Amino acid sequence: MSFLCTVPDETHGTLAELNGNLVSVEHSNSAGMQELANTPLYPSIVQELIEPVTPDFVITTQKPSNLMEAAYNDVVKLLHHEWEKRRPAIEATSAYKQAKAVYEHLNENYLKTSDTITTHPLFNNNNHIQCMAWHHHLDSLAVVFNDNNVYVYEKKEHQWTCQVLTHPKMKGVTCIEWKKRSGGTLAIGCKQGVCIWTIEKRNPSQDTEPTFFSNASMEYVALDNLDYVSSLAWDPTPGSHLLAIASAASSTLIIHDMLLNRTSCLKRYGKGNVLLRWSSSGEWLFQGGASGISRMWDTSDWSSQQISNPPGLWVQSACWSPDNRTLFYSMHGKSDIHVLCLSGSTVKSTIKNMQIESTLAATKETISSVPVTVGGVIRDMTIDQRNGQRLAVVFEGNPLIALYSMKNISLFELGQNSKLLLIGYLRGAKTSFTSGGLEMKPMQSSLPLSAAFSLSFNQGALLAVAWDNGTISFVTHTFLTNEEVRERFM
Repeated sequence: MSFLCTVPDETHGTLAELNGNLVSVEHSNSAGMQELANTPLYPSIVQELIEPVTPDFVITTQKPSNLMEAAYNDVVKLLHHEWEKRRPAIEATSAYKQAKAVYEHLNENYLKTSDTITTHPLFNNNNHIQCMAWHHHLDSLAVVFNDNNVYVYEKKEHQWTCQVLTHPKMKGVTCIEWKKRSGGTLAIGCKQGVCIWTIEKRNPSQDTEPTFFSNASMEYVALDNLDYVSSLAWDPTPGSHLLAIASAASSTLIIHDMLLNRTSCLKRYGKGNVLLRWSSSGEWLFQGGASGISRMWDTSDWSSQQISNPPGLWVQSACWSPDNRTLFYSMHGKSDIHVLCLSGSTVKSTIKNMQIESTLAATKETISSVPVTVGGVIRDMTIDQRNGQRLAVVFEGNPLIALYSMKNISLFELGQNSKLLLIGYLRGAKTSFTSGGLEMKPMQSSLPLSAAFSLSFNQGALLAVAWDNGTISFVTHTFLTNEEVRERFM
């Protein structure tokens, strides 16, 4: 199968894909809109922050002063004064210099906070949208904006209703993840712990303005070594209540059991972790290291196999194929798509690691023959988990998103045949439904931050794209699935 590989003009926005053809239009009255008469389109989500709630009253207790506390403070001040007076003489001694050299060595190699924390976008995120996650069974999307609240959007006909989760513990939110085998359990990774919300049956609401949840409770998971939470992953197997937690400040993989309220720590060598991806079968858990080493875990016995990272690099993005044998990933600052292929039933079996696609920046012509830059350094990747036939790639500093068709080929064919076929490139479009129908406006000056395919959309695939202007746009993909092809033509 071959595709036209179209590049839309800057004045156009992409609304849908119809069997490999991307539909990009300039405005709501464009001729291309007629092709979308039977295509389910989604309105965009536009950032609208909720007003913080102030308490009616606050009870404060004053700590009673006493003579012991005053005496303690006087002693501390006296010792500090004496130290400052004698410090120059102490620092001039050889013993002090030797002790300082030992401390600096230990601090640099063992105690110093990983450089990943100061350089990784997760912990230096000044964008309007921090992260987002689709619900596994509902037409619902959870979004974290820059106020560290979680906005849970649910589609009702042609509009989004919104309810909000908030708590003082939710500071520095970096990641969110819905529990697969649950109606309303959402884990939120924060700077110093994890907030696990349980949302009871939701009250039907037609109000599009954000309102607070009235029926949600939260459990806070905090450990001594649980700082700078970077990624979360729920075990997708039936009956499981395990949540995997990664920290950029520690190489320890934390497994929290919600049912038993018990936490297990799997300590391994390394300098922190930045990414976790659990395969949909629950057999494998990929742990992306901050530097040096990543790991593939076999969850049947929690044995692991090391995967070496290039020096100074970490895994930027990763996503499992629905076959549970192939993990697509990219490295920070690189323009290559790699795959890890598992050939056996245990983690000790062969893991084949190879590059399958290069996305180096190149010049292509748009539909109107205008040269534009496509590709570049990969920022994010996402696979359609329901069908496993579409892969979207977001690039750093480029408004165009690459869309690939994925082929089902065996492990032995990977070296000879490409698993990816480029369909074309997407541009952002802000859409809304009014009494007059669909209104759309191309987003010409915005850049994509991340993308995620819906886990519940059953009419093809639905891609959500977060943009740096605080908007989330949606692209509907309709195509013949592999199952439909077999039913019709085989």
